[in-house]
Amino acid sequence: MSEDSSGRSASDLSTASDAGKIDITGFTDSFLRGFRRLWWLVLLLMAAGAAMQYFHTSSYSSSSCTAEATVAVTSVANTDDSNSKADQMASVFPYIVSSGVLNDVIQEDLGLDYIPGSIHVTAIDGSNLITVRVTGSDPEQVYAVLQSVIKNYPTVAQYVVGQTELQIVDDSGVPAVTGFSSVTHGSARRGAMYGLAVGIAMILVYMSLARTIRDEKDLKRTMNVPYLGTLPIYRRKKRRHRKSGISILEHNVQQDYLEAIRLVRTRIQRKLEEKGGKVVMVTSSVPSEGKSTVASNLAVSLAGEGKTVFLVDCDFRNPSVQRTLNIKGSYPGLEKILGGQAELSDALYSYEEKRGLNLYVIPGPKNPGSSHTDLLGSEAMKSFLDQLRNHADYIVLDTPPSDLIADAMLLVQNIDLAVYVVGCDFARTSVIVQGVSELQESGAPFGGCVLNGGKRGSGGYAKSYSYGKNYGYTSRY
Repeated sequence: MSEDSSGRSASDLSTASDAGKIDITGFTDSFLRGFRRLWWLVLLLMAAGAAMQYFHTSSYSSSSCTAEATVAVTSVANTDDSNSKADQMASVFPYIVSSGVLNDVIQEDLGLDYIPGSIHVTAIDGSNLITVRVTGSDPEQVYAVLQSVIKNYPTVAQYVVGQTELQIVDDSGVPAVTGFSSVTHGSARRGAMYGLAVGIAMILVYMSLARTIRDEKDLKRTMNVPYLGTLPIYRRKKRRHRKSGISILEHNVQQDYLEAIRLVRTRIQRKLEEKGGKVVMVTSSVPSEGKSTVASNLAVSLAGEGKTVFLVDCDFRNPSVQRTLNIKGSYPGLEKILGGQAELSDALYSYEEKRGLNLYVIPGPKNPGSSHTDLLGSEAMKSFLDQLRNHADYIVLDTPPSDLIADAMLLVQNIDLAVYVVGCDFARTSVIVQGVSELQESGAPFGGCVLNGGKRGSGGYAKSYSYGKNYGYTSRY
């Protein structure tokens, strides 16, 4: 292997070079994800910017028009002196206007109380021509002022430049109103662009602050924890008023999702066999990462192998198993069982008759009341799990997320394996790291992480044709 003069190998140089490169694809993906989450804010900022600029401009701007005329200056006493007279008339005009004499004459001539516009006079170099411009908001008044200036200016200026005559060479006529519409529309566009710029800046800030786990590489780079697999994004036709979650019990289940669940199930089974255990606790960092979905489908997949499985909703605050599996009816829930207010038989939903599966679910109540989460660490909970162990091959516990870590920790002493669900590009990395660390420090038998909602074809699960054809899987789920 070749080395440079500093002793570094070519591979080291290549690695260093790659590390210095900007991950354009990753940056673009992150930006698009940030935009999908904050697009409403960007639109709101653009609309607010456009509205603020429009109203600001319309408050301080008005419609404007300009009437102008080019006139020839002729000296009555000496026609050869006309060019210098034009220069003199243009140069003394500001002083004449500021003195108020010309304004008084024009007001008297037009019968007005004020001059409705601004007047400017400029000389055209090398000629006896001057240009007179009047700008204001009323076209008729602007043109009338222009004519009055041409008529009365020689009289006012004769004491300074001598007696002169003005002859109109070119006249714009009564002007059209211009300027206001284009100014306000232009300001609205500028405001929208300002809002867009602020929105993009906020997305970039969001990208820098909201570090998330996007894929298997991010997980392995961030945390040294076992990886159990990635569940792909589940795509299905939207149905109105549908409230059930993602379940592999559906008739037309997405095949890559089904195979991903099977792979996760196989890895969890292997870890349980190594420990000689039955009880799996499924948790996550924050709500809505798919914890209940993973727990429910794991239980279904285990039962699909002919195993006897109990799925228990241990989330007293926000029970979700019943909704995920679309279970009808009302059930008292685990809290009532542990409190001695309900029997196990009354709280069970069985898939034995309908699906031929030895799957028994203990859903949570539809309307949970005041929760007593301390029951999760009680002797009653231990006795309850011991009772289930006598009848089950596997027990899957859907527990509260680790942002309610005290609730999840109450179960640690009674489980054989803890599975941590990480929603792809969802919770902040710091929150995930803290949750996993606290779970491990509590002494929980940590099994690994499942990435939920990853890209199709991402690492961690086989293609749909791999199972059955190549490995002879006979599992129904």
